[in-house]
Amino acid sequence: MKINTKLLVRLALLSAISLILGKFLSFKLEPWGRVSLENLTVIMAGYLYGPLAGIITGAVADIVGCFAYGYAINPIITVGAAMVGGYAGMFGQNGILKKPRLYLSVIAAHAVGSLLIKSLGIYLYYATPFETLILRLPIYIVTGAVEYIILSIIMRNRGLRALMEN
Repeated sequence: MKINTKLLVRLALLSAISLILGKFLSFKLEPWGRVSLENLTVIMAGYLYGPLAGIITGAVADIVGCFAYGYAINPIITVGAAMVGGYAGMFGQNGILKKPRLYLSVIAAHAVGSLLIKSLGIYLYYATPFETLILRLPIYIVTGAVEYIILSIIMRNRGLRALMEN
């Protein structure tokens, strides 16, 4: 992946949009967690630009979000956010398959980044019971389905796709 100014600006914008989706357009489902589409643009970065771009976008969005809202940085959750983008990129346009698969990007991103790594961070840092963490599974199944639909629409839109790829 060639990192140039244009790509850095795109990744910064995708990180900022992730921050907005995660902080302003989310809601809590007590005691299960929070529902948001914050991973949407992180997955998009990985899918379009490769695993490294996804990792950068996820990590930046998480760290800036912590600073912006006064949260302590949980390094395990930050790694989880980065892996959402990294795993999405593994199955994207610059990934390991000849033909990118958006649904594999979304599934891998949420399974590894959100469900495994972020849940581990929540468990270790906040002593959240396993019974509560397991309830994150249906949340991410629904969230992943919604993100897949939105990303499918974006990828089919020639104007938006051209804007993201040029």
